[in-house]
Amino acid sequence: MSIVTTDIPPEDVAHLDPVHTLSVFVNNKAGVLMRICQVFARRGYNIDSLVVSQGRDKQFSRMTIGISGDPDGLEQIILQVTKLVDVIHCVEHTKDDSVDKELLLVKVLAGKDDRTEALQII
Repeated sequence: MSIVTTDIPPEDVAHLDPVHTLSVFVNNKAGVLMRICQVFARRGYNIDSLVVSQGRDKQFSRMTIGISGDPDGLEQIILQVTKLVDVIHCVEHTKDDSVDKELLLVKVLAGKDDRTEALQII
């Protein structure tokens, strides 16, 4: 039995920029995502993660955007995104007002003899 991981070695984690998470509430219209992404691109920020989902009311969407980079320019980006026509509000989630969770889904193909050992490793 072998285990494959995709973890970043601990020595590499210290060199990563901190990730900032923004929540953007927008009108659910074509082109809104493109205009928001252009604000980040003009400022030289790379979007590390992006989740867009429809709100309870189908006319709205919520975007959760993860970016890494200089925190000094982040306030300016938030102001520029907020000024866009179809944006209702944009806020940064800090460590104080958010909860980080991770979920691991594992599919183990093991015989009866190896199953107990595999479950102890997980």
